[in-house]
Amino acid sequence: MRTIRQDMIDILARGEYTARDLSQMLRLREKDVYDHLVHISRSLSSRKLKLTVVPARCLHCSYVFESRNRFTKPGRCPRCRGEHIEDPRYRVE
Repeated sequence: MRTIRQDMIDILARGEYTARDLSQMLRLREKDVYDHLVHISRSLSSRKLKLTVVPARCLHCSYVFESRNRFTKPGRCPRCRGEHIEDPRYRVE
Protein backbone atom coordinates (compact mmCIF):
# COMPACT_ATOMS: atom_id res chain seq x y z
CA MET A 1 0.00 0.00 0.00
CA ARG A 2 1.35 3.43 -0.97
CA THR A 3 1.64 6.32 1.44
CA ILE A 4 0.40 9.85 0.87
CA ARG A 5 3.99 11.09 0.68
CA GLN A 6 4.89 8.56 -2.00
CA ASP A 7 1.87 9.66 -4.02
CA MET A 8 2.80 13.30 -3.49
CA ILE A 9 6.39 12.70 -4.67
CA ASP A 10 5.10 10.97 -7.81
CA ILE A 11 2.75 13.87 -8.56
CA LEU A 12 5.46 16.47 -7.99
CA ALA A 13 7.88 14.57 -10.24
CA ARG A 14 5.43 15.04 -13.13
CA GLY A 15 5.07 18.83 -12.81
CA GLU A 16 4.69 21.97 -10.72
CA TYR A 17 1.77 22.21 -8.32
CA THR A 18 0.58 24.48 -5.53
CA ALA A 19 -0.37 23.18 -2.10
CA ARG A 20 -4.02 23.75 -3.03
CA ASP A 21 -3.62 21.61 -6.16
CA LEU A 22 -2.05 18.82 -4.11
CA SER A 23 -4.74 19.02 -1.43
CA GLN A 24 -7.46 18.62 -4.05
CA MET A 25 -5.71 15.75 -5.84
CA LEU A 26 -4.92 13.84 -2.65
CA ARG A 27 -8.06 14.86 -0.72
CA LEU A 28 -6.11 16.40 2.17
CA ARG A 29 -6.36 19.64 4.07
CA GLU A 30 -3.97 22.25 2.69
CA LYS A 31 -2.32 22.53 6.12
CA ASP A 32 -1.52 18.80 6.02
CA VAL A 33 0.09 19.20 2.60
CA TYR A 34 2.56 21.71 4.06
CA ASP A 35 3.48 19.27 6.83
CA HIS A 36 4.11 16.53 4.27
CA LEU A 37 6.25 18.86 2.14
CA VAL A 38 8.63 19.44 5.06
CA HIS A 39 9.19 15.69 5.44
CA ILE A 40 9.42 15.10 1.71
CA SER A 41 12.14 17.73 1.34
CA ARG A 42 14.24 15.91 3.95
CA SER A 43 13.67 12.41 2.61
CA LEU A 44 14.42 13.26 -1.02
CA SER A 45 18.05 14.05 -0.29
CA SER A 46 18.74 10.37 0.39
CA ARG A 47 17.44 9.60 -3.12
CA LYS A 48 19.62 12.33 -4.66
CA LEU A 49 16.48 14.30 -5.53
CA LYS A 50 15.41 17.79 -4.52
CA LEU A 51 12.11 19.48 -3.74
CA THR A 52 12.25 22.73 -5.70
CA VAL A 53 10.10 25.66 -4.63
CA VAL A 54 9.04 28.25 -7.19
CA PRO A 55 8.67 31.22 -4.84
CA ALA A 56 5.47 33.12 -4.17
CA ARG A 57 5.03 36.47 -5.91
CA CYS A 58 3.02 39.56 -5.02
CA LEU A 59 0.44 40.15 -7.73
CA HIS A 60 0.32 43.87 -6.98
CA CYS A 61 4.00 44.94 -7.07
CA SER A 62 5.64 41.72 -8.42
CA TYR A 63 7.83 41.24 -5.34
CA VAL A 64 9.27 37.68 -5.33
CA PHE A 65 9.69 35.89 -1.98
CA GLU A 66 13.01 34.25 -2.94
CA SER A 67 14.63 34.04 0.49
CA ARG A 68 11.63 32.48 2.23
CA ASN A 69 12.48 29.23 4.05
CA ARG A 70 8.92 28.15 4.87
CA PHE A 71 6.70 26.19 2.51
CA THR A 72 3.51 28.06 3.40
CA LYS A 73 2.09 30.97 1.42
CA PRO A 74 3.13 34.39 2.81
CA GLY A 75 0.38 36.48 4.32
CA ARG A 76 1.40 39.90 3.08
CA CYS A 77 4.01 41.55 0.87
CA PRO A 78 6.84 43.29 2.74
CA ARG A 79 7.20 45.90 -0.01
CA CYS A 80 3.62 47.09 -0.68
CA ARG A 81 1.78 45.37 2.21
CA GLY A 82 -0.58 43.83 -0.33
CA GLU A 83 -2.28 40.54 0.47
CA HIS A 84 -2.93 39.37 -3.10
CA ILE A 85 -0.08 36.85 -3.41
CA GLU A 86 0.42 34.05 -5.91
CA ASP A 87 0.87 30.67 -4.24
CA PRO A 88 4.32 29.06 -4.30
CA ARG A 89 4.62 26.00 -6.54
CA TYR A 90 6.56 22.83 -5.84
CA ARG A 91 8.22 20.17 -7.97
CA VAL A 92 10.64 17.27 -7.54
CA GLU A 93 13.83 17.25 -9.60
